[in-house]
Amino acid sequence: MAERDLNKDVDAIKADLDALRKDLSSVVETIKGSAKSRAEAELDALHKRLNQIAADLQTSGRDSLRAVEGQIGEKPLVSVAIAFAVGLMIGKLFDRR
Repeated sequence: MAERDLNKDVDAIKADLDALRKDLSSVVETIKGSAKSRAEAELDALHKRLNQIAADLQTSGRDSLRAVEGQIGEKPLVSVAIAFAVGLMIGKLFDRR
């Protein structure tokens, strides 16, 4: 009789361990799904932010280019003289051997 009760207890423990294993597997899968969803959301937000930064840089670059073109248009001789001077300085730097 005691042996029969012991077998029932062992079988109950096996069943409980099997149920625990299934529950743990389910929890792990849920955590994986949640982490994946969160990572995808963070990646999407980062991608949007990078696109916004790139757009801002393009706008800033275009504005700067227009400003430089305006300065050159207003004072073309000064612009040529500055470009010549910068070219001479760069030439002197690379001429040193």
